[in-house]
Amino acid sequence: MTSSSLSPNMFKGMKNYQELLLCVFSLNDFEVEVYLALTKVGESRVDKLADQMNRERTAVYRALQKLVSCGVCYKTTKTSKHGGGYFHLYSAAPLNVVKKKIEDRIEEWYSSMKESLKKFDER
Repeated sequence: MTSSSLSPNMFKGMKNYQELLLCVFSLNDFEVEVYLALTKVGESRVDKLADQMNRERTAVYRALQKLVSCGVCYKTTKTSKHGGGYFHLYSAAPLNVVKKKIEDRIEEWYSSMKESLKKFDER
């Protein structure tokens, strides 16, 4: 079963990919805002991204953690050249990767709903 076999009305009312991100990955508006900001700035540290967005670092950090867990952002650990330690850089996944993840989630949902319908008939 391919995503092209889904009903064209399945996502009726969704105007753009931002709404797909909200729905498919159960993101909130702020998490999508963080994702979009990251797509514009490229690779970034949490503190720099928070400054650019004029938002609290901890809020941006929590959003990035969720985005990484969904697979739409990547987290890379780098070693500091000054003083030992390390830091994390975040980057948005390429659009084709995000699109594939959305397609996979829709396929999983579709299969799950088909199975539920079969059980519904058994009652």
